[in-house]
Amino acid sequence: MLRRPVIVGFVVLLLAACWSTPTVPSRTPEPAATATPEPAATVPPTWTPIPSPTPRPQELVVCATEPQYASPFLPSTSANDLLALFYEEPVERVDYRWEARLVEHVPSLAAGDVLTRETPVPPGTRYVDTTGMVLTNEGDETLILPQLVVTFTLRQDLRWSDGMPLTTDDVILGYYLAQSAETQGRWRNLVERTARLVAVNAYTARWEGLPGYVSTDYPGFLFPPQPAHRWKDKTLAHILEDRTPPATGPFRIVAWEAGREVRLEPNPYYNGTPPRLKKITFRFPKIAARGWGQLLLTGECDVLLPDPVMNTDWRSWSDLLGQGQAMIWANVAPVVLRLDFNLAPVDGVPSPLQDVRVRTGLSHCIDRMALSETAAGQAFVPAGGFIPPGHPAFDPTALTETAYDLQLGQTLLDEVGWRDEDGDGIREAHNVTGFKDGTPMSLTLYLTPQYFVTAAHVAANLETCGVGVIPYPTEPQLLYANAAVSPLFGRTYQMALFGWRVELPYVCGGWLSDRIPTVENDWIGENFSGYVSEAYDVACRRALTAIDPGVQEAVLREANALLIHDLPTVFLTWRPFWFITRPEVRGVKPDATAYGTLWNSEEIYIAVENQP
Repeated sequence: MLRRPVIVGFVVLLLAACWSTPTVPSRTPEPAATATPEPAATVPPTWTPIPSPTPRPQELVVCATEPQYASPFLPSTSANDLLALFYEEPVERVDYRWEARLVEHVPSLAAGDVLTRETPVPPGTRYVDTTGMVLTNEGDETLILPQLVVTFTLRQDLRWSDGMPLTTDDVILGYYLAQSAETQGRWRNLVERTARLVAVNAYTARWEGLPGYVSTDYPGFLFPPQPAHRWKDKTLAHILEDRTPPATGPFRIVAWEAGREVRLEPNPYYNGTPPRLKKITFRFPKIAARGWGQLLLTGECDVLLPDPVMNTDWRSWSDLLGQGQAMIWANVAPVVLRLDFNLAPVDGVPSPLQDVRVRTGLSHCIDRMALSETAAGQAFVPAGGFIPPGHPAFDPTALTETAYDLQLGQTLLDEVGWRDEDGDGIREAHNVTGFKDGTPMSLTLYLTPQYFVTAAHVAANLETCGVGVIPYPTEPQLLYANAAVSPLFGRTYQMALFGWRVELPYVCGGWLSDRIPTVENDWIGENFSGYVSEAYDVACRRALTAIDPGVQEAVLREANALLIHDLPTVFLTWRPFWFITRPEVRGVKPDATAYGTLWNSEEIYIAVENQP
């Protein structure tokens, strides 16, 4: 099923909320993606072209901040967006699925391209554990672990934009460049988990992983081809200076004028559908954030990409939207806002949150739909766990188990013994084990400053249910520190509100019982709640070791359902990913899972009179 884009119109977007890019600790909270079922698209823009004796040419002006480079080995938001216009990978991820581009077919178990074999790991050699961490066998025994092997077959009719053939020589060059000291991002992560990549022949390559590294993302494990005929024997540092590299995508760079713009034209050797646009100008305006909208209004820009749009207050776009001069295209970003409950405080002091009935009651007191409607810059659609809507493992019924139900939430708290019998608006303990009668139900809430709006909404909801909330704004550097001083890692908080970047299946490891940060493990781990469940551990570990996508999806749903039932975490909303275009720009398909905003640039065109 192809996920549909969400086009957000004027009335919806007159909301007071702002976007800020949070600090991202490694494999921990993203200071960072469900909705009522899946977010549905509205009708396409109703803009009607004005008759003109001279139809507008099929030329698009895209505006963003200037990337330092446009290389798969040095990613950034704007670099990825520029790269997507002229560079196509062998297999691309679209809507959580893999699609063949430069290969004959997507490798699969069924086709015989993928296999695992038992491999010895002697002492002193590297391997990968079930959470994806690269380790060294420091024991005295030889380990026996599965090794993943994937075979890729390139199409034999491929040409670079300069007409030269594309072969496995180019893939091998990409593999060696990924090993450069400068390389960052996903190719750095993959090369560290790769045992070797070999060219079987001119069109077949075989990837072999480190023992223990298994993943359903194997279709994306072929390193990005680089033009060996042009860059052979050059270092990555020298290659980055080449501003007009050969292309594999729909367009090719014809000029890069530093500080001003990159000009692109159709790639004559592109192997896909020929692009409809005749020219793309990727422009770098030097302007304050609040001035970007004016560039759209004057027609100087047709598209404003996420960087810088997502760093600008939503209110900045209301005038343009009201005038019918802009459309916001939004999708669910792989970042979920979550409210964690501390089930095992390090001081051992009893907490109301140790009772699952209390946690369930609190979850029913939080109106996630209202939050998504009033905090548009931070909250897009309600979440039903750690699986984003649109993902094959997503189960829309997960949204109903903890849905907003004020009466049910209050009833559950009453039944546990937390009742407001003195009429002061705050519940107090009555025959609650571990608490003296009359103890008020007041809970601390730790948050980073960018989540003030969300925290205020959550606090107001809980106070309506008779729960006192004491906010503790905390700087990200402290909240996410791998040390006892961190309220999260040190587990001294009661409730904590933060964002988390979702990378499936690894996200499920954040609630494994052996991932609880403690003084014994030097506060390493992401299980901030201290949640322990044997059933959850089994389901998550099966997901982490699966190579069959169907099996992985099933056990991810199982693990997600267990979390929703036990509620160490309340998943609030998914954050938005968005960009802005003029109404006459058609064919865009926002997809936060793709590696570039205009990932389908060959389908984009400018609407003119009598054109669909």
